Amino acid sequence: MDDLSMWYNAPAPKWLSALPVGNGRMGGMVFGRVRKEWIQLNEESLWTKDGQSRLNPLALENLPKMRRLLLEGKVREAQFLGENTMFGTPPGLTTYETLSNLVLLFADQYDEDAKDYYRDLDLKTGIATVRFRIGETTFTREIFASGPADVVVIRLTADRPDALNFSTAFWRRYDNNYRSFTVADDLLSLKGRAGVHGVSYETLVKIVNEGGTVSASADHQVVKGANAVTIIVGCASDFRQADYGTEVRRVVEAAAKVPYDQLRSEHIADHQKHFARFSLEVDLPAAEADLRKLPTDKRVQRMREGDEDNGLLLTMFHYGRYMLQAASRPGTLPTTLQGIWNDTIAPAWDSKFTININEEMHYWPAETTNLAETHHALFDLIDRMRVTGAEVAKVHYGARGFVAHHNTDIWADCAPLDNVFCGLWPFGAAWLVLHMWEHYIFAPDDAFLRERAYPAMKDAALFLVDLAIEDEQGRLLLGPSISPENAMKGPSGERLALCMSSTMDVQITRALFNHVIEASEILGIDKDFADELRVLLPKLPPTRIDPNGRIAEWLEDGEEYEPGHRHNSHLFALYPDDQITPEATPDLAAAARRSLEHRIASGGAGPCWSRAWIAGLWARLGDGAEMHKHFNAFIRESTDLNLFSMHPPQGSNPVYVFQLDGNLGFTAALAEGLMQSHGGTLKFLPALPEAWPSGRVSGLRARGGFEVSFEWQAGALVEATVVSHSGRPVRLGDKGLAVTGPQGPVTTQLENDKLVCETVAGARYTLRPAGR
Repeated sequence: MDDLSMWYNAPAPKWLSALPVGNGRMGGMVFGRVRKEWIQLNEESLWTKDGQSRLNPLALENLPKMRRLLLEGKVREAQFLGENTMFGTPPGLTTYETLSNLVLLFADQYDEDAKDYYRDLDLKTGIATVRFRIGETTFTREIFASGPADVVVIRLTADRPDALNFSTAFWRRYDNNYRSFTVADDLLSLKGRAGVHGVSYETLVKIVNEGGTVSASADHQVVKGANAVTIIVGCASDFRQADYGTEVRRVVEAAAKVPYDQLRSEHIADHQKHFARFSLEVDLPAAEADLRKLPTDKRVQRMREGDEDNGLLLTMFHYGRYMLQAASRPGTLPTTLQGIWNDTIAPAWDSKFTININEEMHYWPAETTNLAETHHALFDLIDRMRVTGAEVAKVHYGARGFVAHHNTDIWADCAPLDNVFCGLWPFGAAWLVLHMWEHYIFAPDDAFLRERAYPAMKDAALFLVDLAIEDEQGRLLLGPSISPENAMKGPSGERLALCMSSTMDVQITRALFNHVIEASEILGIDKDFADELRVLLPKLPPTRIDPNGRIAEWLEDGEEYEPGHRHNSHLFALYPDDQITPEATPDLAAAARRSLEHRIASGGAGPCWSRAWIAGLWARLGDGAEMHKHFNAFIRESTDLNLFSMHPPQGSNPVYVFQLDGNLGFTAALAEGLMQSHGGTLKFLPALPEAWPSGRVSGLRARGGFEVSFEWQAGALVEATVVSHSGRPVRLGDKGLAVTGPQGPVTTQLENDKLVCETVAGARYTLRPAGR
């Protein structure tokens, strides 16, 4: 065993022990049950739909009064007015639904008879395997979601002829708005609709049997006496194809004509094209390395009891990369709150795209860990949000550009939802478009910047320009808004959330304005708009240190309603942004550290994604010990047996649900501990835990267009390789490095205490500590 597999010696007793497969569009959860196997299926477009527009013209009418009440300190009155006038109608969005369970019922395989049971997920191949022995016969199942074939594939084999006897059926729980029937002996259909106005779909199961027979039996397929069987599962909906029934039939029949070995090899090649770009190994003591011989669920249990398992931390890191490429690919929808793995028609928080932290966190590892193409699914949604968000900006705010609030859905709905304590936050679009800028600076491509990123960034900035007002002190204020999901105490101890210019809002605005200006200069366009932003930037309130020495979360000081709140919104400037760094802004960095310590001491860092964010914040502060402590706590408190990250921790809330953000935030944070490149400077091992004294990594990506690999021993860099894809200069945080290029030693220069090396596009450079 290694850090790139998860394995178990028993079937999954629950969904949170099942193993995920995915190809970006379709997903499956593999239980590995012997007699009654379940493959829980998802397809990305199965969403309900509102039957009407949610635009609310009362919002614009009451916007000036809302601001006036907030500026006068009448927050309770503003919140009451906001609840009644500022939200979309109705004040909720649509829901992402499960597709169905595919049930395989075996006639002569019983759980109590199974010996030598083994179930695993190989992260290297993207294949889940189940294997066991009954009597003298060994049965094997392989399940994967193929990108090239666009189907889920289930392969059943036995090492004895004529040994496979089973039936197949769909079971879609808690929903009568579907029907299942056999189209032919070897073809089973499930047709339905997600809600009254939602997506219509059809799913087909095609049986390809080798030996034996297959026959229809009402809404079942029955296979008898087969040597081997390949089951092809496809799905299509009217979200993408008007004639979705014809499309799914075409896809399934095409896949069924391909020999299984070819389906498998093409899937592995496609999977490894993404996954194998990156590798990470840490040299662990023999005692810890031996833990790989234990089933994954036993290792999780050991950590819950207080033991350490650094190998499992590495598996969690690789698992995040696996899940991102399995849930988001070019041409698909972006990840929902649960990626694509959802087992109910009524998931927590509707499994929407939550854009006040969670969706952004999903894509934090995309650029650094070499899965940049996964970002494009998010960009496609942003493109559609620019249209719907422009309508909301105009109707709700009388503004140009486009706006989004704290959630959106498959329909790119951008109107505010829920309530004033979370929903009246008009900065979702501004944060999302910063991902387009990040994509650009990791792989500078002026065509992408000109044609896609800059227009979206400009539209988001235009909205903020029109949202802003100037107060009597000459400050540029933005709102009404909130500091995402947090609040202050009112005079009677009540919860007051609405405000003008929370710290995060200003930090996002500052980042967006600066990057729009920079993009304008790169492209040589829109000088007048860039000049307008240059005038506005100094009027934004600065990030402030409060009387307690912490980063202030709001414009004015007040008592926190929940000191241990799960969001760390006021630390956006530290991570994921870089307005605060220990080198450039030491006072603010020290205040950020105190803020982090205060939040944790007050009971924060509970939910999976919050813990992952905190680990990333510690990485940016250069504290590998704290980062490592929170990695351990993440698995102990916020991880289930299949390594799904859970929100909130067990026992703290009746809602206990898988969220993908924790898994992907964990991966992003660990990458930050290994290497950082924000601020234009490449730094090696900025937050390396003592528990990882030696190791090697390849395939990390750095801003400026560089791919980096390196080895370290005794906590120090031994050698690094930097491949320049852009031909830009590379700035190094370590002045004691000697650089060798294709033609030999490279002359370097010191600029602002950084080592600067010119590069040539496509060239490889070796970096070693001077004297080695």
